[in-house]
Formats: sequence, structure tokens, C-alpha cells
Amino acid sequence: MWEAVFQFLFKYPSVAYSRGRLTLASDWPGWTLVAAIVVVAAAVSLYLWRRKPELSARTRLVVGCCQSLTLAILLLLLWRPSLVVSTLVPQQNVLAVVLDDSTSMARTERGGRRLDQVQQMFGDSGALLSQLREKFQVRLYKFSKQAQRISSATELGATGQATRLEDSLAQAYAELRHLPLAGIVVATDGAQNGSTVQREALEEMKARKIPVYTLGVGEEEFARDVQVDNVDMPTSVLPGTLVSAAVTIRHRGYIGQTAQLELWEADTLLKKRAVEFGPAPVQVVPLNFTPPSKGLREYSVVLAPLPGETSKENNGQSRLIEVRDLSARILYVEGEPRWEHKFMRRALEQDSNLRLVSLLRTSPNKFYRQGIDDAQQLSEGFPPRKELFRYEGLIIGSIDASFFSPQQQEDIYAFASRRGGGALFLGGRFALADGGYQNSSLADLLPVHLPRDASAPTFRRNRAKFQLTPRGWDRLQLAEDETINRNNWEKLPLLGNYQITGEPKAGAVVLGEVLALDGKNYPALVSHRFGRGRAMLFATDGSWRWRMELESTNHSHEVFWRQLMHSLVNDTPLPVSISSEKPLYMDEEQVRLTAHVNDEDYQPVNGATAVATIQAPDGKTHELRLQPSAEGNGVFQGEWQATEAGVYRVEVAARAGEKELGQGSSYFQRADGLLEHFSAEQNTAC
Repeated sequence: MWEAVFQFLFKYPSVAYSRGRLTLASDWPGWTLVAAIVVVAAAVSLYLWRRKPELSARTRLVVGCCQSLTLAILLLLLWRPSLVVSTLVPQQNVLAVVLDDSTSMARTERGGRRLDQVQQMFGDSGALLSQLREKFQVRLYKFSKQAQRISSATELGATGQATRLEDSLAQAYAELRHLPLAGIVVATDGAQNGSTVQREALEEMKARKIPVYTLGVGEEEFARDVQVDNVDMPTSVLPGTLVSAAVTIRHRGYIGQTAQLELWEADTLLKKRAVEFGPAPVQVVPLNFTPPSKGLREYSVVLAPLPGETSKENNGQSRLIEVRDLSARILYVEGEPRWEHKFMRRALEQDSNLRLVSLLRTSPNKFYRQGIDDAQQLSEGFPPRKELFRYEGLIIGSIDASFFSPQQQEDIYAFASRRGGGALFLGGRFALADGGYQNSSLADLLPVHLPRDASAPTFRRNRAKFQLTPRGWDRLQLAEDETINRNNWEKLPLLGNYQITGEPKAGAVVLGEVLALDGKNYPALVSHRFGRGRAMLFATDGSWRWRMELESTNHSHEVFWRQLMHSLVNDTPLPVSISSEKPLYMDEEQVRLTAHVNDEDYQPVNGATAVATIQAPDGKTHELRLQPSAEGNGVFQGEWQATEAGVYRVEVAARAGEKELGQGSSYFQRADGLLEHFSAEQNTAC
């Protein structure tokens, strides 16, 4: 009814006004109409003011407005108001039809193959294409990594290795930008990936108001499917490190069911574990293993296929780990002879990739050195900064904070924050709050807040049970087998003592706690990132009882300390390092490399020359000069087009004038045709 009233009053339906524009058909300019209305309104006001004094001011205002409005409408009619509606002239405008030709379009669902649905709609005999051709000059394109002109939808094969929707739209528009383009029709499942995004072309389309009509293909949600979303594991480790990988699994339709998660190296099955799917659609599953040998190793994490899965191609992902052939040096500063020092040394001596150098204070002015390379090493006690920075790790035992001079405390702080080393603080009667660390500059380095009140000792010579937190179960393993690992942790004897600490700091991770006899839990093993490095706390000196009170065949004590030391120093960087944004590029060719250049004191060097040498999978080498970056001091970046799939080795050499600052290396992997199988549902938000 409202529409009928509107058309009676304004002659045309409301849709015509929404699509059209109002204009004045008279030859007189529009400003003259405005001027005439102003003059008429002024004349009416003057007339009423002079000739009708008997009327009240309110009456004159109402009458004046009504008369002025009536005369304004008459004037408007003289200027001939018109409604201009644009319409397309058949065959005078171009319409682009862009059809998805990526691998995901070959998926078969309840409505049939996605590709078949598109070919039925836009085939030569299809009703939709025939209707479009009656009004437009239709240009057909297929796209995956790029758009390509086709003459018929029969040329679609669903063989493209990527879905670069935005890039393909921009490419099709670039070919038609100088023609009368009516719009672009896109038929796709929307699973966009690997786009480089040509912003200029897309912004121009938006400015010209070129409409894009999307036609979604495929199911928006799979009824039954499991997918390995991500595999998070370190890119490099020391030999013998027990790697803890976090596998993110997405599932739908399998709540309460169990699947086997497998770890493969080439054709060798290294490990498997059962995964039970809970009510949460996403869950993270830890998977632990020890790389068997040195070098660059590729590992595949795979979920065994389940009955009724929509897609099985998304059940696994691969990652590379470099098992480095190097030895990490760790400096251990101890303030008094104690069993913890002795048994820790024994545990680490059997690890050829860890070199423990200890400085043990046996009396106020006397030190006992162990593990030194020559007579001059640590001859003056705690080393100066330049020598300290040659170590990858630092352990501070039961020794007062006042033992370290202000300069030495500053050096320890810089060892973690700037050099990127790992610092471990142990408990003891002269450690932590009992050693005055809460009043030193090292308090910021610790991952917990120490008690400020030093009147009561925090070191307790009481037995206590050490137990892992959920985060600790994911990171600390005494055995690769999950059942054996739990049994070994349960068998551990009580600690000989513990130290009370304050609350963990923001961002700190509590890996283990002690359960005291009074029933209270205290943080015992805590870790956090600090600057470029890491700081950890183990608030006891009684773990040696694990070795003494266990049978000789149980090596849990040794395994614990080796794993703890590996986690302490695994991420310690070299003065010159290089890395890519991610270790694996799936269906992406643009790789950004970032190098950090420091001198031997780990001070950033901005005026350096950094050159990356890239070894491609075919064995050829290419050089790329990196440019200074605004991201920070000593940061250099460059972009490389990795067109070939495979593993790329990258080495960087940095110089400052004639002085060589150092070298670093890393790697990344390129793979094609993977992303099309992940999250292949129709992406309606695209």
C-alpha cells in the first residue's frame, strides 16, 4: 500500500529513485533557482510585515512559511525537475566472469563435484550464461594462481595449486579497465591462499564502483572431518634433545572417537599415540621424540584416516629440524661445595654437546675451577663481559647477590637480554631472597617476584614432592613413551629441600611445583623469555636425591638435567644470524629474510654489509644483498622469490669495513599444492 501511495504522489516507484538521480532539465542554472526562492521568501516576509500589522508575529510566521513554500514549489516546477535512470544498452557493456579452477574445486560433495556445478551454470548451454550474453559482452576467465582468458567453461580442470582470488580479480580488471565494464562475476569456494594482493587495482575498482558479484560453491561446513592445523616444533636443536612438538588438531563429527597420531621420518614410523576427540573443536596434542642423528631432518605428523572423512589430504603436515653439530658452553657459578653441584656435573658429563665450566667458591677468596680449556680461563674469578658472552648458558647457584659487583650484575643482565643467553637460578641457603637478590638489579631477570621481607629464611630443609604442571608435562620428558614417562615421574623420590618464592611474573611459565608437607604448593621450576634470551628458576638444591635414592638403572636424574640444559641454551643466537618469516611456505613464493648483525659484544651494527647466499633445491646459489631495516638497530632485510619447491639453505656473512663480524645460517622449505586441501569448506567471509 505504501508503495502505491508513493507512486501516486511521485509518479515513479521508489526503486527508480533509489537507482536514479534527480536533476533539473531547464537550461537555467541551478543557482538561479536558489536565488529566486530567496527573493520570493524575502518579498513575502516584507509584504506581511508592512501590509498586515494586525496579524500576530506567530501568525505572520506561519503564513509566510506556507506562502514561501508554495511559491518555491511553483518555481521548482518551472526549472523542470527530472529523474535520470541509467540503463544498460544490450551488448554495449562488458561483463567478466571469473571461475575458480583450483584443486579444491575438484572436491565431491552432496551436490556433486564443485567443478561440475560451475560448468553447468556457465557452460555454453547453461541458462545463466545465455541470459548474461543477451545483455553483455561476456569475457570468461579461469583462475588459480593467476587469471587466464578462456573461451568456454569446458576448459576448467580444477588443477590449479593455489587460490589467489584478489590477485586474479586485479589481473582480470587490469585487462578490462579501458572498456565499459559493467561488473565482475566470481564463482569460487572462497578458499583464498597465497595472495600477494595488488592493492592499486583493487582500490581503483572500488573508486570506480565496479560491482563484484560472488557465487559461492561448496559446503560451508563439513559434517565429518579431521585436520592437522599446525605442528609447532623448534627449527633447530642440539643432538640428544628430546623435542616436544605441539600438534593442533581440528575435528568435526568425531566426538568421543579415537584416532592414531603418527610421527614419520621418510618411510620410518618413529612414534604413535592415541588421540581421543573431546567436545572442543580444536585441541593441542603433545608429541615427543628425539631426533636420531645430526643434520637436517624432515618429520611428518599424520593422523590415520577415519571412516567417513570428507578429506584425507589435510590429515598431516611436515616440518624440518636441524640437529646442529655443535657444543654449547655453560658457566656454572657456585658459592659453596654441595651435592647438587657434584651430581649435576656427573649428569652433564655424559652429554658430549654440553660443556659445563664451573667456578666453585671453596673459601672467601679461593675458587675451584672445573672443565676449563686452559690455565688462564676464569683465573680472575667471574669473567668480564666479553668472556662471559662466549658462553651460551649461565647457572647461578647458592651464592649471595653481593658477590657480584654492580658491573658484573649488569653483565649478567645483558647476557640474557642482549646476548640472548640462558640464565638458570638455583635454590640454596645463600640463593634468591636469602641471598639478597630481591634488592639487586638481577631481580628483574628472575621469572618470579621474590619476597621483599628477608627477616625469615625462605630456604626450607624439608622434604617435598616435585610435580609437573600441565605445561610441564608438555615440555619436560623423562622418556619418549608417554606411559613410561609418567611412571618415571611418579617414581621420583622427594626433594631434599625447597625454597619459597613469590608469584610468577606476567608471561612466565610454571613447569613444576613442590608440594610441601603443609599441603601448600610453591612454584619450583619457572621459565620466561627475557629480551633475546631466557631466564629460569629451579628453587631447590635437593634434586641430587633423585640419583641417590633411585636404582642404578634409573637415569631420570641425568635425563632431567640434560633436558633442562638443552631447553636453556637451544635458542641462544650467534652474533650474526639470519631467518625467514616461517620455516615452511605453502603455495607462497615471496620469502622475506631477516638478519641480525651484532659485534662480538652483541652491540647492533647498523653500518655493516650483509650478504645472503641462497642455495636452491637444484643446487644453484644466488646472492642477495640485505638492506638496513627500520625494525631495529642491526636489522637487515631482503626479499627473495623462491619459485622452486624444496629446501633452501641460507647463509649470511656480515662485515663492517674490512672486519668480518661473523656468519649465520638457516633454512626454509617451499611446498606447492598443500593449502588447497586445508580448510576447504566454502569460505563465505572471503
